[in-house]
Amino acid sequence: MNRRHALALIAAFPFAARLDALTETRGTAKTRVVVGLGHGFLFEPGGTLRSWRIEEVPDDLAPPWLGLGHNRVHPAFTLDTVQGLTNVVAAAAGHECSYAVLGDGRLMSWGLNAGNGRLGTTTRDAFERTATWGPNSNTPMPVVTKFDAVDVSCVKEHVVALARDGAVYTWGNGDKGKLGVGRLPAFNFQRYESAASTYMPFPARVPDLSEITSIKTGYAHSLALRSDGTVQAWGDNYRGQLGDGTTTDRDRPVVVQRVRNAIAIAASGDISGAVLADGTVMTWGADPADNPVTVPVLAPGVGGVRSIAAGVLHFAVVTDAGTVLTWGDNRYSALGRGENPRGAGLVSGVSGVQSISACARTTTVVLASGKIMTWGGVRPWTRPNSQATGLSPFPILLWLDGLDQPA
Repeated sequence: MNRRHALALIAAFPFAARLDALTETRGTAKTRVVVGLGHGFLFEPGGTLRSWRIEEVPDDLAPPWLGLGHNRVHPAFTLDTVQGLTNVVAAAAGHECSYAVLGDGRLMSWGLNAGNGRLGTTTRDAFERTATWGPNSNTPMPVVTKFDAVDVSCVKEHVVALARDGAVYTWGNGDKGKLGVGRLPAFNFQRYESAASTYMPFPARVPDLSEITSIKTGYAHSLALRSDGTVQAWGDNYRGQLGDGTTTDRDRPVVVQRVRNAIAIAASGDISGAVLADGTVMTWGADPADNPVTVPVLAPGVGGVRSIAAGVLHFAVVTDAGTVLTWGDNRYSALGRGENPRGAGLVSGVSGVQSISACARTTTVVLASGKIMTWGGVRPWTRPNSQATGLSPFPILLWLDGLDQPA
């Protein structure tokens, strides 16, 4: 979607129509990739979802967040199909947890539930009866709160989901205001003294947040893009990633300063960014030296942008020409532009980019040719003269066992 199209949608169509067009999460024939801290997903035409584990572990057992329905030996960097899902239109790879939105609006989750109920599969009644979260799952299960979902975002231990009516739901770990619902409610525990919990194991609607068209989460904060082009944020603000001019944590959404006419947002780690309708980008949060930037600033040398992704301390954007610009911290070769890049610059060797995903030190793009390229953190031994560090300073083909790449 180009910027002129985005502005026309904002001006001419009702909210529900704008939401479908701007979030672009409904069924598609295009291949897409989502990368997380420890695993990734590959969307395939027809709505199936395949997963792979990024990290190597000694026993190579399949972790439950891959959704394979078993815990037998399953090597890292090996694709397999998530069980029981069809018509997948959006997915998120959290820390040892996974989520998928189906075309009919159902929201499914799987992986580890221990610690904070991050799967969203425990009802309030069950929580108050047992004072704990429900079981882990190695196959997708529906979340317990019913709403017509269109998107979901998770990086670590809190989850944010977007409903078709523009409402936002959150659950999981609630410290530092991560859930955006204000002070967590007191629960009427049957076996223990009633008290507020540090987490919510079921999705709850964020109050006073409406007409949202896109959501993104960082490690401990969240962003929401409104249909009027403004952005709201909540959660951890230690590095200014909420963009409200302070470093004060917020347990309810606050308006991000200076951002107007935004058409896309990104968050990861302690950083945040937004693409504006004129193709420029504003960023805030931790700078490459990990210093706080509490008010959004224009990214120098960046223009003609249509979409954005963020890693721990780097940004990657897709331009109207289908190329990729990167900037930020390069300590893990995250910029894909060699060992010592300066400022924002083009990543060579990628063109016709249709989609982009980033998390931690890894960036992955899908090209119009069907090729999937990646850089930064990669599978070890996948580039000439590579060492066992699993880093590539330039784009290479994504190498997964079970993935056939075009010649």
